[in-house]
Amino acid sequence: MAVNEEEITVAGAVSLGATIAYPDKERKRPAIVIIMGTGKLDRDGNGPGSRMNIYRSLSDMFAEQGFVTIRYDKRGTHRSSGDFEGAGLSDFTDDAVSVTRYVKSLPYVDEDKVIVCGHSEGAMIATLLSGKEETAGLMLLGGAAVCLKDALRYQSRLAGEQSAEKKGITGAILRRAASQDKTDARQDELFERCLNTDADIIRFKGVKMSAKWIREHLSYTSDDYAEMLREYGKPILAVTGTADLSADCRSLDSIRDIPEVTCYAPEGVNHILREIDDDNSIMNVRKQYLRLSAKPIHPGTAEVMIKWLSRFEERRRVWAIRGNVLSCRRSPS
Repeated sequence: MAVNEEEITVAGAVSLGATIAYPDKERKRPAIVIIMGTGKLDRDGNGPGSRMNIYRSLSDMFAEQGFVTIRYDKRGTHRSSGDFEGAGLSDFTDDAVSVTRYVKSLPYVDEDKVIVCGHSEGAMIATLLSGKEETAGLMLLGGAAVCLKDALRYQSRLAGEQSAEKKGITGAILRRAASQDKTDARQDELFERCLNTDADIIRFKGVKMSAKWIREHLSYTSDDYAEMLREYGKPILAVTGTADLSADCRSLDSIRDIPEVTCYAPEGVNHILREIDDDNSIMNVRKQYLRLSAKPIHPGTAEVMIKWLSRFEERRRVWAIRGNVLSCRRSPS
């Protein structure tokens, strides 16, 4: 299926540069809002020294399945206005709400069939958005049911374990610099600084940090995110690979029992949804991403996402019937 693209600007609290992809505008179609992870990558998933195209790849795949998609630059980056450094989690969530509402307003989009797809931090934002804006479903990639603190603790544990296994002088240097205890202590010091100030931005060990962003992230636990998903009541696809070095796939265990949730932990798949071909060291993850990004999204993961989307209408109808039945039961006779 041919895919068309348009660059547009979404007006909200700030102006957000975005790209809409669609098969055609001849009829109303379901839509998918793509929310990216942390950092200053552009709407495609690229930046200086980092060309992964993960969000472009997702957009192409969804549009080829007949969905309208939108992906956008974070506030204060690329073609979006606003202040990135001073923005908090609430600001990024509000931006996602603005984009979702914009998509619903398009004449060729069925406003009752808008799915939100969040990757990494975007999965957290998508979960928060679910309580602010009506959506038809969620796709949470590499970040379902996990908070920022737990994700960072997972990463520091992996770094500590891998540095402990490293032999020779390199291992000794890594253990002095990247032991789990030292990393956790530095994180705790940063967290304490952010929690004890009302400032949006602080300097921590000479580096400018968004205190507001960290402070707002710390207000949510992994249990909070799991509970939000439990209360959502609509179809959710949660995907975290077993080789993901940014989010622990075992976090999916906290939401597996939710009837509307489909969990998938593909073996050997990393944070950018590619199958690994090395020892998967957190010390070399950047090089791994650059190398593997030239490959397509893991076929098994792509198949699961496509099948979930193909069954989306069926799930949506079941949810609607269930909602109507509950509504009738609650209505006074």
